[in-house]
Amino acid sequence: MARALRSIAARIGAEAPEGWLRGRVRAECGAASVLHHGTGYVMADGGRRDLGVPLGGLRKAYGLGGGSAEDLTVEMVVEPSGRFEALTSRAITRMRHPDQEWFLHVLRPGTLPREPGADQDPPSDPTPAGDPEEAVRLFREYLGKRADILGQEEVLPPPLDAAERAALLEDFHCELPPDLVALYGEADGDHEIGLFHGHPWFGLESTTTHVHHHREWKWTDNPLWAMSGEARPPGVIRRRLGSPSWIPFATSTGGDYLAVDMDPGPAGRPGQVIRVGIHYDGAPVYVADSVTAMLRRLVAALDRGDYHEEDGYLDLDAGLPGHLGPGKSSWRGIAPLPGKRLRRLHSLAVDKVKDLDLEAVRTAPYLRSVALFGEGPVDLRPLRETPLEALQLHLDSVDLEQLAGHPTLRVLSLATRDPVDLSVLRTFPRLEGLELPEAAVRGIGAIGELDGLLSLTLSFEQWRELDEVPPLAAAGLGGDPTLAQVDEWAARFTPDERLGGYEYHVGRVQPDR
Repeated sequence: MARALRSIAARIGAEAPEGWLRGRVRAECGAASVLHHGTGYVMADGGRRDLGVPLGGLRKAYGLGGGSAEDLTVEMVVEPSGRFEALTSRAITRMRHPDQEWFLHVLRPGTLPREPGADQDPPSDPTPAGDPEEAVRLFREYLGKRADILGQEEVLPPPLDAAERAALLEDFHCELPPDLVALYGEADGDHEIGLFHGHPWFGLESTTTHVHHHREWKWTDNPLWAMSGEARPPGVIRRRLGSPSWIPFATSTGGDYLAVDMDPGPAGRPGQVIRVGIHYDGAPVYVADSVTAMLRRLVAALDRGDYHEEDGYLDLDAGLPGHLGPGKSSWRGIAPLPGKRLRRLHSLAVDKVKDLDLEAVRTAPYLRSVALFGEGPVDLRPLRETPLEALQLHLDSVDLEQLAGHPTLRVLSLATRDPVDLSVLRTFPRLEGLELPEAAVRGIGAIGELDGLLSLTLSFEQWRELDEVPPLAAAGLGGDPTLAQVDEWAARFTPDERLGGYEYHVGRVQPDR
């Protein structure tokens, strides 16, 4: 590994342009590729120049050491003097947000925040709303109307025989709703036709053997902030980032799915149809209370003439909700607040804040996430009457005492000019995440008493000041630390051996000029 790093450092120096101050490599190695972020030469005139440094040798060296290069993070800085330093790790990665960067050290990857949906009540009506017989009748009627419009019947894959269907359903990890099961007695999917709102319908084997949407969330997914979302309408879909009980049965070409939800929220019904996928992480969208109800809408759209036919393809306008639809539940803008819309908002961000009046948020029953940017001051007391979970305050000054005892606040991010008294943090019973690298603070020792804290991000100086660290699952280092400072910071933790830990390297190569 040391030889590979030295070779890369030498090449950076040899290929450097005149007037360079340092060469920098920031890269993440995947299974078969390398992604570069912020790699290049920093110039004396303030500019930047590209550099192309293949990391194949480094990947090979890491593999020879007995480790997998997948998920390997590489950070290197080379100076004109020939001195270089580097950090290689599978436990430490560089996280990015549009307006900030920080190092994340995953200490306990298996310890993640409890999802809000785990604490929601079961559905008040635990029976599916769909009707198998009606679903089959509607499906046949739907196909007949489509054939009349297109001038011919669409050819669907024949259903699997009863024994095959029974075997697939028996081996499946979750029960499918009876109305969807009944449709698989009519056809085994639609062979890319896109019968359901233009989404091609999976065959039964694909639906029951491929978990299309459930993924293992990690600390690198920023779970505390992602969990602050709220599916709409509230209470119908359980508040989760993903679930094996969301079973996709049809897909769009854009990476989204129609799914049946077999573990709904308190106001939902098992077997309800929802939209999940890349546009809906953390906030799936409710479509219908059942596959049966979805078919009713499709038939009704044809009866109304709400369709467009071109070259044998039928496009229906059946009111499928989308992530950018009129029911969008987040808002970002400049004060004043958006009035009546507050009643359905779960996410609110206000820019250029100065003397903002938050009184209206008392009427926001589902407000989970708030972000305020500007000078302030802001009276935060109205937020105490909201179910707030995620709070970001980039203000000149912040009085956290105004939020003392908030019962639902889970993650707090501060960037301030005036010192913030952290002693009030002891009064937040649900606090799991804290981000302070851009904040002036006093009483930092209070952090050591937060036994429920899972994630903590501080500046290098703040970490040095903090004597006692609570039992974290993930630690962050903000600001612009040197790699030597990253090494000093990371050394106070015990990295999880399954992630391969980290290695800090420092050396010198012969300068090219």
